Amino acid sequence: MTTVDAAHRAPGPRFGGLLWRITRRTKTLMLPLAGKRWNPLFAVVVHGGRRSGRTYATPVAARRVREGFVISLSFGAQVDWYRNLVTAGGGIVRWRGRELSVSAPEAIDPAVGLEAFHPIQRFFLRLGRIDSFVHLGDAGAGSR
Repeated sequence: MTTVDAAHRAPGPRFGGLLWRITRRTKTLMLPLAGKRWNPLFAVVVHGGRRSGRTYATPVAARRVREGFVISLSFGAQVDWYRNLVTAGGGIVRWRGRELSVSAPEAIDPAVGLEAFHPIQRFFLRLGRIDSFVHLGDAGAGSR
C-alpha cells in the first residue's frame, strides 16, 4: 500500500465539515501566528501548487519529532498542502522561526502519530476522531 492510498482510506473526522469551515475563516488570523519562535503548536507548510506552480502557505498543527514532523490529517488526504507535498516530493515547514526542508508525507500508524502530541492535544484529536497522521522527514542538511 502506498503512502497516498493509506491516507485516503482514513475515515473522515467527526467534526470535519464544521472544523473545515471554521479553519477556512480563521486561516488569515492563524497564518501570522503559526511558525513563530514562541509558538510550538502550529507550523506553516509552504508548498507549490500542483497545477499553478504558485507558492502557498498553510497553517497546521504539527509536532516536532527527532527526524522531522508529525502532522494530523484533520481534514483527510484531500487537502491541498498534503497533495502538493506528495506531488513535489517535499516542501518547507516554517516552525519556531526557522524554515526546514522536509520530504514527502508518509502515512504513519495512528498510535505513533497520536503519541507525538501533548496529552491535551491528544484528547481533542481523539474527540474529533482524527486518526490519520503523516510524518514529514527532515530533508536538508540545514534542517536541524
